[in-house]
Amino acid sequence: MAVPRLSRTTLGASRPELLDSVQADDIGAGILHLGVGAFHRAHQAALTEQALLVEPGDWAIRGVSYRGSGAADALNPQDGLFTVVERGPNERFRLIGCVREVLYRQPDAVRAALASSECRIVTITVTEAGYHHDPATNLLRHDDPELAADLAGRPPHTVIGQLVDGLRARRSRGEDAPITVLSCDNLLDNGRVVAGLVQDFCGRLGDSALAGWIHDHVAFPSTVVDQIVPATTEDCLREVEARLGLVDLAAVAGEGYRQWVIEDFDGPRPAWDRVGARFVPDISAAQARKLRLVNGTHSAIAYLGLLAGLGTTAELVREQDFAGYVRALVCGETGPSLGDAATDDAERLLRRLATPRIDHRLTQIAAQGARKLPQRLLEPARELIEAGQEPRLICLGIAGWISFLRGAKELDDDSRELAAAPDLDRLLAAWRGCPEELRASRTFRDLIADALRAIEVDGVRATVHRMTEEGN
Repeated sequence: MAVPRLSRTTLGASRPELLDSVQADDIGAGILHLGVGAFHRAHQAALTEQALLVEPGDWAIRGVSYRGSGAADALNPQDGLFTVVERGPNERFRLIGCVREVLYRQPDAVRAALASSECRIVTITVTEAGYHHDPATNLLRHDDPELAADLAGRPPHTVIGQLVDGLRARRSRGEDAPITVLSCDNLLDNGRVVAGLVQDFCGRLGDSALAGWIHDHVAFPSTVVDQIVPATTEDCLREVEARLGLVDLAAVAGEGYRQWVIEDFDGPRPAWDRVGARFVPDISAAQARKLRLVNGTHSAIAYLGLLAGLGTTAELVREQDFAGYVRALVCGETGPSLGDAATDDAERLLRRLATPRIDHRLTQIAAQGARKLPQRLLEPARELIEAGQEPRLICLGIAGWISFLRGAKELDDDSRELAAAPDLDRLLAAWRGCPEELRASRTFRDLIADALRAIEVDGVRATVHRMTEEGN
């Protein structure tokens, strides 16, 4: 007999005690989330569920999906219910009930949700590429066909287009209640970047009145989020089915560790601060630590690991040479600028990367490297060179990325252009995110070129071993 699909009806019939433990379905959807994926479900949705159980309120989540109908197909038939499996020494299964629905290719519904007085917070997780911007200028890309179509007046498909469209509708209906937009993506000063992109879109529309209204009525605090959430596997789905006795096609698994740091703002919000989130006056310290130590290390090891034939972070850090590279990178190059004990950060990160049963695929981390690397690795490299030091291990990670690009069969548009560059100088010249001072730095170019030659001649493992030993 087929196992029933998870829903409020099937859960109430088979496991009523679990239904009683999740958020009820009769509260207002005060949050609109753009980009419903595994990370959002394991992170913001899980923390919102916990906050609602501590302090009730109208903070259910209405979601929007951009990459396909998968999230809508998984969550809507389940009444928004799903399971979060927290991996670690003491595994925990959390059932989440605060998601109401997921919209896909429904721009009119997104506009109505944003215009509603019920909506007080918009959260976003669409990755760097989802903003359709040039990371070198933090403006919208002029050559992006999706943006061009939105600006030409079609029902908008892009995140920024839908934000502006919904905020215009909110203004038109006279809704003056404050609304807050929280980007939860790994962009430097993500709140200010999104605010600038929204203003850029309004400027291209020629609507200065809307731009002024948004400036006066919408807050864009910056945030830092951190949690390892790999893509869901079939093994995870089977594990959840065995635990629930119901099929849950929206289940996700991640580490038990979560971080959410938010620049403080005046508008209403769930009791996130009572379940682990931190509201701070200045996001810069938390942001630098996350981007350089966690994201920077992820990007550096992803390409080197793939070149070595490895599949996951856990496999990688089990190898002594790669674990040594992480320690040396954090302690010697990306960590010291942060001003405290980098050794502790390195060991803590290694423990997280090695979390049992977290299948964090290196291919997942490696996606969109052209957009990710500038803020993760290039900025600390620039600082080291300005201080008269050589970012040798950072440049090894960048060389790993270039070697990976040149051998990869499937690449995004940005990476395809770079992979086609016939030499390193032309690749750096074509890389929009690479600062001019690094392009012009002979030290930077020579270090990358040396690492590229070593990888080609000696292989990636021997190169990682030698350069890590030299760095120590």
